[in-house]
Amino acid sequence: MNVFKPALACLLLAASCAASAETRLTLKSDAGDYIGAGKNYLYTDANATFRYSKNYDNGITLNISSGNGSVWWTLDLAAPGNAQLQPGSYEAATRFPFQATSEPGLNFSGSGRGCNTLTGRFDIFEVSYDSQGVVNGINASFEQHCEGATPALRGQLSYNLVPPMGVSTVGVTPISYTCLNRTSGQRLVRKSTATLFDCKQAGLQVNPGDQVTISITGSAE
Repeated sequence: MNVFKPALACLLLAASCAASAETRLTLKSDAGDYIGAGKNYLYTDANATFRYSKNYDNGITLNISSGNGSVWWTLDLAAPGNAQLQPGSYEAATRFPFQATSEPGLNFSGSGRGCNTLTGRFDIFEVSYDSQGVVNGINASFEQHCEGATPALRGQLSYNLVPPMGVSTVGVTPISYTCLNRTSGQRLVRKSTATLFDCKQAGLQVNPGDQVTISITGSAE
């Protein structure tokens, strides 16, 4: 009796999409924090307006307006020494724009509330600039304490950033992934057997509106 084992078929799968930007601000205020009044807040493009500008310390100022303008907030971030913000941790921040040259600047205020003095820190996880040095998008978190008090206001910001450009495979054993930004022409090929794969994490540069194709070479029974 002859026994035949099914051969593995080589598959090439592809998916295309247009990169869309997202903006999201999450705030968590401890009890006793003056700025956030001990509440949690979530602002997105659906319930708020976000306006970015470059501040005079070469950092960013982000203005958030919600509730037909009845609620408004301002976030300022600046690196020490008038340097351009880059991914990393910025410790021992003090109130912007009164920070010393050697210190990072931070300030979150609005809706009639602000700190006279503050201490804090912030992290820049991702930031992109255009050819003129203007920020296209930023992913950051921050923590600030008013007047040396223990209660904190913590925030997480994703401004005008493209979310992960990834795929998930089911019933397929991947061999490699090809990430193509059809707008810029950048192309990456990565060997991987992972069933979850993110082209941005692999190094693909994606801006809002870019057309991206992700191709998977793999096998299935």
